[in-house]
Amino acid sequence: MRYHFEHSWGDGVSVLRYFDEIYEDSILRHHVGTVEGGNLAKLDPVLSPNLLQAVEKARNDFDKVKNSLTLDYMRFEGFGKKDLKKLKVGPDSICQLAFQMANWRFKREFVGSYEPSSTAAFKFGRTETIRPCTKETTACSIAFDKENPAKLDEMSELLRACSKKHNKLTREASMGQGFDRHLFALEFLNGKLNGAPLPIFEDPGYAKLNYIVLSTATLTSPALEVAGFAAVVPDGFGIGYSMFDDWFVAQAAYYPPHNDGTEFIKELTGVCEDLSLC
Repeated sequence: MRYHFEHSWGDGVSVLRYFDEIYEDSILRHHVGTVEGGNLAKLDPVLSPNLLQAVEKARNDFDKVKNSLTLDYMRFEGFGKKDLKKLKVGPDSICQLAFQMANWRFKREFVGSYEPSSTAAFKFGRTETIRPCTKETTACSIAFDKENPAKLDEMSELLRACSKKHNKLTREASMGQGFDRHLFALEFLNGKLNGAPLPIFEDPGYAKLNYIVLSTATLTSPALEVAGFAAVVPDGFGIGYSMFDDWFVAQAAYYPPHNDGTEFIKELTGVCEDLSLC
């Protein structure tokens, strides 16, 4: 079963709850019969010529983008949550490290990266941003480089450092202690109230920080193998992933010819093979 949804009204966790309940109901009740009567009626709206033209243009624009979107997929059974917990490292931190390492091997650069953290602890909370690209992941990516690999004990220490930093960032984000939503609110309110942009929002570093090449998100459930979404910039990746007890799965969405997901997935598989040896 597949499910597609538009994102603005809510987040993946909300949809996953709905998906889980459909999955559980389908197991309990294999057959759904017809229902007599009811108050269902077909809607037959009357649309003006201008609106019909706008709808047709929107459909064509959407199809143009959709048809250029490409997906590549990998499933790795060399490790999972059970193995990583024995090493005393967080499974999500290792997933995020793997994406950084794969992109380093693929493009030899470290880029703007995004992972959402739920702020459901707060009324009307949606998400805050976790920034997975850190000094720790950078050091680990370079140390694991096949051209000049570090020693095994050094690699283990680097993995634990990455996990510790990622866990800290995740806790802070979930409690509203990130910086992305704060800066977004400042930029939005300043533009609305003052008009002229503040210097920080015109700084090249701020633009680079918010050019998200690696946009990532995870949903894990027995009812779901992997969730996916499009890249948010032309030369980026949209990476949906899930870590289970004994295996790991990831899907990379991208727009050729600006990017090459086949090569990225190849590097990601190699990274997982290397990590499984630690």
